[in-house]
Amino acid sequence: MKEPSFEHEFAIIPTFVSGNQETVVVQFLKTATNLLRKAKTLEEIQEVWQKVNALEALSKKFRLSKDVQLDATELRIRIERRLGEILRQKTESREGHIKKQNQNLVKVDLDSEDSKSIRSNLNFTKNDLSKFQELARTPQKLFEAVVTDLRTEAVIKRQAALSTTGILRAIRNEHKKDSEPLFSPIIKPSDNWNFSTVQYGRIDEAWGEYRGYIPGEIYANCFWYYVKPGDLVISPMAGSGQILRVYEARQEWMGQHVYDFKLKMFDLTPRGKYKDLIIQHDLTKSFPVENPDYIVMDIPYYGMVAQQYSNKAEDLANMALEDWQIAIARIAKNCAVAQKTGTLCTVISPNYRDVTNGLIVMVTDIIRSLWESAGYTLYDKAYSSRRIQQNQTPQMARMNNQAKANRIMLTDITEILTFRRG
Repeated sequence: MKEPSFEHEFAIIPTFVSGNQETVVVQFLKTATNLLRKAKTLEEIQEVWQKVNALEALSKKFRLSKDVQLDATELRIRIERRLGEILRQKTESREGHIKKQNQNLVKVDLDSEDSKSIRSNLNFTKNDLSKFQELARTPQKLFEAVVTDLRTEAVIKRQAALSTTGILRAIRNEHKKDSEPLFSPIIKPSDNWNFSTVQYGRIDEAWGEYRGYIPGEIYANCFWYYVKPGDLVISPMAGSGQILRVYEARQEWMGQHVYDFKLKMFDLTPRGKYKDLIIQHDLTKSFPVENPDYIVMDIPYYGMVAQQYSNKAEDLANMALEDWQIAIARIAKNCAVAQKTGTLCTVISPNYRDVTNGLIVMVTDIIRSLWESAGYTLYDKAYSSRRIQQNQTPQMARMNNQAKANRIMLTDITEILTFRRG
């Protein structure tokens, strides 16, 4: 028995009778869906598109149910995807040298006779055909997922609608996610935490160059390796609040794995743009909160930044070595009292060398000894350059010559020591 032709199936779109419009449109959409499955030629697909486009317009004109309107729109978009597929197949057949695995790279000639015919018959533009080509290139699984998501959104939100442009936008967003790096280059895969370009530089520009500065990227790596979602993180020597700036920018360096945790800041002498968010506190007297999951502190570098933070006698930067060691021991004990077993504490510091008088102080060894005496064990260690050779000024050249002449190396490496509470 001969199958009905496309013209026969859609010969007449009946005059709607009140109460019967939706049933008629649903039936015609079912017929159109079946005919689309059978369609083999561009002419057949074009014909189905014309009818479905008319049904879509009628469903909106008579304000049929949201589901029926969405069914009509979805079918019309599926036909457009099919048009894109047929055009691509025709292009491939003309360019037989294109290998099968490169099919998704084939671009339809928008000035081919087939393309011109479709544009003429259906009033499409080149941009329309380009969109259909993009729909056709989309993997089936992704296309179906996007259609389902946007249909659901259109049902829930009255203002939302299903459209070719909306589907393509969602598809592009998914491709963009796939193209984004899994991890940020700021996060280092080794214990060498050096950064050719510093993104989170010094906040206190008015202070000029001071030697206690570390790039914010170090905080980013500490957070990444030592902080879990939801942790309470304490910065008891927050200074100018560099650590907060890095925390607030976490979407920039967390890659595809962004999560939140709680950050609180304290300092003996709060300063800088985040000053009002930093609570004044003397860490040598007590720890400011109970049960922190992670503590991180960039200790004022012994012998390098005297009088640069304050004129206070209780400021670590201003202390003589013996007093400095006593104060650091108190800090280690206060951290240990506040933390539970298994939690982590990171202390950031370089060693100290004075090329003029030949004094060498292995500061990081002192820190390790004091934290271990307080009940911690060394858990991890990383290294970062203080970049003192970055700018070859005349003063830097003189210091280099003095270091060589006195056989006392300049201190460039910062150690990031992380301890686990026992």
